[in-house]
Amino acid sequence: MSGRLAGRVRRASRGEALLVAALLGLAALAWAVTGQLAEPHMRFGLLTGAGEMRGQGGGAGSTLTVLGLFLVTWTVMMVAMMLPSALPAVVTYDRWAQRTGRSRGATLLFVSGYLLSWAAAGVVAYLLIVHLVPLLPTGDTGVRLGAAVLVVAGVYQFTPLKRACLRQCRSPMAFIAAYAAPLQAGPLARMRVGAAHGAYCLGCCWALMAVLLLLGMMSLTWMALVAAVVLVEKVLPHGGLVSGIIGGVLTAVGLVLLVGATALPVLA
Repeated sequence: MSGRLAGRVRRASRGEALLVAALLGLAALAWAVTGQLAEPHMRFGLLTGAGEMRGQGGGAGSTLTVLGLFLVTWTVMMVAMMLPSALPAVVTYDRWAQRTGRSRGATLLFVSGYLLSWAAAGVVAYLLIVHLVPLLPTGDTGVRLGAAVLVVAGVYQFTPLKRACLRQCRSPMAFIAAYAAPLQAGPLARMRVGAAHGAYCLGCCWALMAVLLLLGMMSLTWMALVAAVVLVEKVLPHGGLVSGIIGGVLTAVGLVLLVGATALPVLA
């Protein structure tokens, strides 16, 4: 009996290790693909060269095609940036799925729902870029506008909503326990629970994504810095303290830029 139990534990451990390796490999591939997809004008933001981000857009007839390509690119970016920090939740869910006799297909549904939330956020990002970016001022006025958004993003780090969402992201076991009943309802419910976790993650990180848009949406360097902040906030010890420090830094930099109106360096 103990031998069979030990064998099941070993198989579960190997399966979990393979799952983690597969997801990290997918994230690494997404980083490489993002580097290939990034066009030069997509490496600029309002704080790093608004004139260059004014874009190249498609005509009216190609709107759906452009939106589709943008969403593919955006989702690949989110796989690269967000999937590593979502691993604790995915592994916790996978353990629940294995204990309750479900296949790893249930875990795939959870991850798909998580990414679906970020894809929905991509629609909002697309609308902002297409309809708002052409109206943005350039020069000192543009930098000050970006600096004001930076201050808003910094202040958000201290809000109750940010703290509530961060708690959900940092406590995957409590999250899965809270959604135990819906998880029993079937495949679509598991996808919805994954989307719910993605929504908490979005509530935790939307301000940092706004900062990335200000700096350069597909600048690999800025992407890596923001992804590192997200990972530290959500996974490593004292994430709440780090979140406050980041909020203070963003607010301070925004206030300095409001006064000095100096563009930040472009990082490829």
